[in-house]
Amino acid sequence: MIKARSIVLVGMLVLVGCARLPLERAPANVNTTGHWSVHREQLLTLSDWTLSGRMAVRTGERGGTASLRWRRAGQHDRVILFGPFGSGRIGIVKDENGAELQDGQQRVYHGDTAESVLMQGVGWHVPFRELGFWVRGLPAPGVIDDLVLDAEGRAAHISQHGWNVDYRAYRAVDNMVLPAKLFIAARPGTVRITADDGTYLGDQLSVRIIIRTWNDEPQWVDPNR
Repeated sequence: MIKARSIVLVGMLVLVGCARLPLERAPANVNTTGHWSVHREQLLTLSDWTLSGRMAVRTGERGGTASLRWRRAGQHDRVILFGPFGSGRIGIVKDENGAELQDGQQRVYHGDTAESVLMQGVGWHVPFRELGFWVRGLPAPGVIDDLVLDAEGRAAHISQHGWNVDYRAYRAVDNMVLPAKLFIAARPGTVRITADDGTYLGDQLSVRIIIRTWNDEPQWVDPNR
């Protein structure tokens, strides 16, 4: 469940960018499968990366923004979230032995996954396992309900595991093209949001992520802000 008190913190995942590459869905008569296959294999080689940026989260009439830095090295993740409104600093470390969260009051939570410790610490559901693929522009392992490619053979829309992911901008990073802006929304019934007193607030949750830097490259400025 997602506690209403945590929505302030929810605005926290972030991404990077440079020159904006426009997204257009490929016409039905254009075969982009070959481009996607090459692009996908290239993205799968990106096992070590660092991203930073900002994220805005909204559920119903409530919402907030925050900053994030996410470093991945193989199976090891280190996530730092920093939000306004007194939410303070949240640090998550995950490896093959499990995950640990430490909040701004030095409270420590342990669990098997980053999702579980974030839920314990702030009552906020974030599908970190899938997100590690989505931020690279890849579907996560498992069933894919829908995959729409743009005219360049990149993911424009992914639907899986109860979430819809829409890519709004890409940027060139070294020899790759990586997401710079994406929008994630829970499908009906995927999450259940409650207030501190247990009042049911609905199942609407959306996350907008702007990645400002990939691998500590110069910051990307969204031309449409």
